[in-house]
Amino acid sequence: MYSFILILLVSLINLTLSSHSNPGHLKPFGTVGSLINIEEINGEYPNILKFFTYYLPKSEPILSRQVLINDQYYNIWKTDEQLENEVEGLSKANIYVESMTQRQRTQMKFAEFFDKYQKEHLFFADNIPEILR
Repeated sequence: MYSFILILLVSLINLTLSSHSNPGHLKPFGTVGSLINIEEINGEYPNILKFFTYYLPKSEPILSRQVLINDQYYNIWKTDEQLENEVEGLSKANIYVESMTQRQRTQMKFAEFFDKYQKEHLFFADNIPEILR
């Protein structure tokens, strides 16, 4: 009987000590918050030299917010119409598309793909056209 009480007491002490050394131990997932400090970069791309010398070798995470808002090409990709109108010659480019229902690959102009892909469940199944590279 005494050995049972001793084992129970040691287990309780061990459980109490381990929960203090690990702040998220035995708590619901996500309630403790971030256990590491993650640097945030707002509105700009990270400095390439700093990224490759500091973050990448140490596998250090960074959080970039609102980076693409200031990018000159971001607005072109917001809607299909903007992409089609801003990139000269894109509408006439030949591409291969595939139907999700028929699994058949066909060739069509990019303008035709823009008109059909949401209605007919088509997806782009080709290399990126030179005009977009």
